[in-house]
Amino acid sequence: MGGISRRRFLKLLAIAGAVASLGTLAYVLSPPRRQLPEAGSEEGVAEKTGGESLEPIAVVEVVAEDLEVPWSIAPLGDGSFFVSERPGRLVYVDARGSKKLAYTASVASVGEAGFLGIALHPEFPSKPYLYGYLSYFRGSDVYNRVVRLRVDRHSMKIIASEAIVDGIPGGIIHNGGRIRFGPDGALYITTGDAARPRLAQDLGSLEGKILRVDEDGGLPPDNPFPGSPVYSYGHRNPQGLDWHPSKGFLVATEHGPTGRDEVNVVAPGGNYGWPDTVGKAGAEGFIDPIVESGRETWAPSGASFVRGGQFRGLEGDLLIACLRGQMILRVKILSSSEGVVAEKAFEGRFGRLRDIVFDRDGSILVATSNKDGRGTPRGRDDKVLRLSRVE
Repeated sequence: MGGISRRRFLKLLAIAGAVASLGTLAYVLSPPRRQLPEAGSEEGVAEKTGGESLEPIAVVEVVAEDLEVPWSIAPLGDGSFFVSERPGRLVYVDARGSKKLAYTASVASVGEAGFLGIALHPEFPSKPYLYGYLSYFRGSDVYNRVVRLRVDRHSMKIIASEAIVDGIPGGIIHNGGRIRFGPDGALYITTGDAARPRLAQDLGSLEGKILRVDEDGGLPPDNPFPGSPVYSYGHRNPQGLDWHPSKGFLVATEHGPTGRDEVNVVAPGGNYGWPDTVGKAGAEGFIDPIVESGRETWAPSGASFVRGGQFRGLEGDLLIACLRGQMILRVKILSSSEGVVAEKAFEGRFGRLRDIVFDRDGSILVATSNKDGRGTPRGRDDKVLRLSRVE
């Protein structure tokens, strides 16, 4: 199916709660259309990124270590959290940093597949559910499913499991895997193209999409494609999701092919171009990212907006955990059609970073990914780090 027109995109984004007036999607760091910006280019940044920076005001402590490829963190709001490990384990870490195994899943732990994203039900603990994105084998093929896990509030262990979305095609690479509840109460799910790029443009396939379902796995009646969980398409391997704290629009991070990583504002029904376009191509019928990496490779993964708290001076900025880039990338969202890289914090200090979330006290939790086969493990890796504001 061809891409949507720019006119329709603007209407869809307005419906999604974004700013109504959109200009041409542009990344202020990049040269003219169809050229890739040089790696690390900062032309035009200074006048748009004033204010404080993250790295100078943050103190870092290790709150969990000796983890095996942690993929996703779900804070409970009292200093404790769940963290998924890609080989198939769910670990509970209490507020004192003590770990215990909460659940072991039978997963296809090959390549990038395994136990990936997790998300607490927004009404937890009154609805005691944790959702997970798991890879599994069907014969010799890899598939993915979303499961709803029931948490025992006394033991903090999983006591029941049921699949609510199943049959998502997967592979050794490009499984997507981020899941997150939106402000509308729906569950959003990123899926990769599973190394079959053309299927990202096929609305009959679940590959290369962002999906939207209700808490039971059903289809919301206002999904853009009737009878389908597909919310947006034309994605290569999206791994981060969050909603702007004041504007309300959805932002997703996405891995590009050898550079050209993206930050996209996501509209219902939007076509983000893969594999027909990458980066800021300016092609008719496809939606360009608001930020792209050009020739540089970030491998952006988990992402969270700053919502006041300890780092209120950065409110509205998007923090992105980067794997290949080995940093926290801070993106200032100037509008729903324009963003700019404001900071590359902690470059190389902790190695590969997979997830970044905020705890209820406003501190930041970050998961390293140095044992994923592409990094260099350091002492007692992998870890979950907590960033708090320097007093």
